[in-house]
Amino acid sequence: MNRLLLALVIFCGGMTGVSLALSEPSMEQPILVRADTKEIQIFGRIYAQRFNAAHGEQAHYHFLVWHKGTSPTALIETPVDDLDFHAELAKLGAKPGDNLTMASWTERKHDDHAAPQEKVTGSEIVIRVAWKEKPEGVPVADVFSSTSPADLQPVASWRFGGNLDRPFNKNPLGPRPGCLVCLYSCPSGKVSNGALSIHAYVASPSRFVANTALLPPDGTPVILTFQIVPDRHSQR
Repeated sequence: MNRLLLALVIFCGGMTGVSLALSEPSMEQPILVRADTKEIQIFGRIYAQRFNAAHGEQAHYHFLVWHKGTSPTALIETPVDDLDFHAELAKLGAKPGDNLTMASWTERKHDDHAAPQEKVTGSEIVIRVAWKEKPEGVPVADVFSSTSPADLQPVASWRFGGNLDRPFNKNPLGPRPGCLVCLYSCPSGKVSNGALSIHAYVASPSRFVANTALLPPDGTPVILTFQIVPDRHSQR
């Protein structure tokens, strides 16, 4: 009888350890899906100082990228593959917009081209960022400083753009941007900002400035929570 009780204690203790290990994502298990609340949680590391100091092509453009991708100087890097992120969002019922073409990026320097003026569509997503000192998380609006003029404030409306059907996504082992979340409407980002077009990025590439007064030092682990907003039409 004592051996049975001991075995039960060991078993329950082991299960408790598993439960705790799965309570939030980590470097070893960087993505956690909560089907009941339509949420995805992702482990990453934040680099606010690096983000603000970046210059050149794509600076101040990426919010969250796969750490093996080719997109530089993002605010946050994660071991989560952007293709896996897309798959999990779709499993939870998020609908991709898939309305942007690659011309929105390749023609971005041409003011008279319509594609860079387009804004991403798709299911609405709410994003929060948490770290040790802010376990409850903060909205993305707090992650950035409001130092721009009123007409250049860093507004955001996060949308599941999709963009799975791109040549660089056909070979998961080949080089690709690895954009999970972009700060502007992006033909590569799985989630991106439906409030601002790529034309807006070209016009003001330094619109987004990381709030270093709030954010932790570069390299600090963070947890991002993505919650799918129910489609109002599907609820009718």
